[in-house]
Amino acid sequence: MADIKIVVDTGSDIPDEVLEKYDIGIISFITLFGEKQYVQRRDITNEEFLDMQESFDGIPRSSQTPYGDMYDYFKEQCEKHDSVIYFALSSAASGQFQTANLVRQEILEENPNAKFYIFDTYKYSLYISVTAAHAAEMVKAGKSAEEIIEECKQYIVSWRCYLLVDTLEYLKKGGRLSKTAAFVGNLLDIKPILTIENGLVENLGKFRGKKKLIDKLIDKIKEDEDVDFDNPEFMIVESDKKKYEEAMEKLKENFGDDVRITMHGEFSPLIATHVGRGALAIIPRIKSGFKPLPW
Repeated sequence: MADIKIVVDTGSDIPDEVLEKYDIGIISFITLFGEKQYVQRRDITNEEFLDMQESFDGIPRSSQTPYGDMYDYFKEQCEKHDSVIYFALSSAASGQFQTANLVRQEILEENPNAKFYIFDTYKYSLYISVTAAHAAEMVKAGKSAEEIIEECKQYIVSWRCYLLVDTLEYLKKGGRLSKTAAFVGNLLDIKPILTIENGLVENLGKFRGKKKLIDKLIDKIKEDEDVDFDNPEFMIVESDKKKYEEAMEKLKENFGDDVRITMHGEFSPLIATHVGRGALAIIPRIKSGFKPLPW
């Protein structure tokens, strides 16, 4: 079996149990509240971030993994392992991918034999985590790094995100929504449904009101002809445990008690900066024939 190290960043929202099960490596983005900075997953938990976000007057920010830290980490991994595959946060949303490529170039200049691959996922959150876990299973099966990368290009687009936010405030603060749209949305209790396409967050529609939002979200998913309802499989990522529990109940009501939840995670500070507390994403598996990304 090839010695291949799989690595993600904190934009993957990867659950601890998945990280430990597959011995996946992780590098951290930085969260900043004013002048104070916190290394994600080390200095601040997801819940602590949400508490601080709600009491903070300004806009918390995120910055990339510092170049020196990234270089030191990947240099060590390349020395320890035959190959390293880093599943990076979408290059359309962050410069992390470009920085990693600069690090790779420096490592290869020092060690031309190093096998260091950087995979631009064009995605966020559990899209990345579930693909990294899939890659780790392929490592166990004896696949080469090149084979893993090619299959993961297909696997990562076999999921489709349906994201519901509880408030428009953080999308407005982060510049992802105009002040006028946020004001009208809050005034009329309009909740956008968001998804991820071509590396960016896109609008799928909207709901009005505060009642039965999860029912409405599942109804929206059931309208999607690409979803594989013969073998229903979902991921859930959230910043509200009660909504997760409600979503589980509703999925069982609609798809049976044995509905498969492939992965459950929490929004990390990187994503929660824009969606805040109360956000919920249900990510169903879709059938083959999906549109590939531009690798």
